[in-house]
Amino acid sequence: MKVVDIDLNYLAKEKSIVALGNFDGVHKGHRVLLKQTVKRAREKKLSACVLAFKEHSSNTYMTNKKKIISSNDNKFKIFSEIGIDIVYLIAFDKTFMSLSPYNFLKNFLYDKLKVRGLVVGYDYTFGYKKAGDVDYLKEHSYIFNWLDIIDEQTCKGQTISSSLIRHLISEGEIKDANELLEGEFTIEGKVIHNKGLGKKMGYPTANLEMNDNYIVPRFGVYDTDIVVDGVRYKAATSIGTNPTVEDDGLKIEAHILDFDKDIYGKEVQLIFLNFIREEKVFNSVDELFKQIENDVQKVRQR
Repeated sequence: MKVVDIDLNYLAKEKSIVALGNFDGVHKGHRVLLKQTVKRAREKKLSACVLAFKEHSSNTYMTNKKKIISSNDNKFKIFSEIGIDIVYLIAFDKTFMSLSPYNFLKNFLYDKLKVRGLVVGYDYTFGYKKAGDVDYLKEHSYIFNWLDIIDEQTCKGQTISSSLIRHLISEGEIKDANELLEGEFTIEGKVIHNKGLGKKMGYPTANLEMNDNYIVPRFGVYDTDIVVDGVRYKAATSIGTNPTVEDDGLKIEAHILDFDKDIYGKEVQLIFLNFIREEKVFNSVDELFKQIENDVQKVRQR
């Protein structure tokens, strides 16, 4: 799969079918859409493409940036696994935002990107002030050879959406979020130095600095895996402010089971599997570490 940085003047070399959307998390609904894009492309012997943004489209105009579920790198990995051939990566800037719905469809997609078919979700919006929607697409479907609109996808009576998944993660409902993702919520980050109290008490932790503006799970302890240098290990991970000891800002601390390597400065992936318990204030450090021992045993026994 190719990832191509483009702007509004880019001229594509090949005709394609394009999937449109933010695809944050690449959840079950997104996967239906992407698989339909690949299916159509194979039928028509065209390239299966995604038009993706360098950051979430809402973050161009929102004061408080929207928390993301997945990094672009993680999205691209899933795109490739599904069979997407090309990702066109564009900045969702003021120039792009100012495009009228017609100019977006005809001048940009059809003329410049050589798009001949579109696949979108039932609630897709586009163009200046979101003036374009699915009804507009239907009215202007003559521009393209075909238009596929993917119906609302549900699970257990709820509409599958990135917003729902963000809510589940923020509530610590990791197993439910992962079911909708058809994968595992993952934070990527760098291991940084901290005060080293865990190491002194026999439970050294890898302290993560997030690489991106991820949604932060509910404060507490999680059953996780961590990928270091391509190898996956079990880990008990605490997210919170560590109120028993210091309470001085958000910390993500992963105790990696049966692991004693120096990984400071390394990029790792932290994979969330289940919620173990909420964050608590303990009466003493000794009491805290007795609880950590119990948490680690739960992870070990899964």
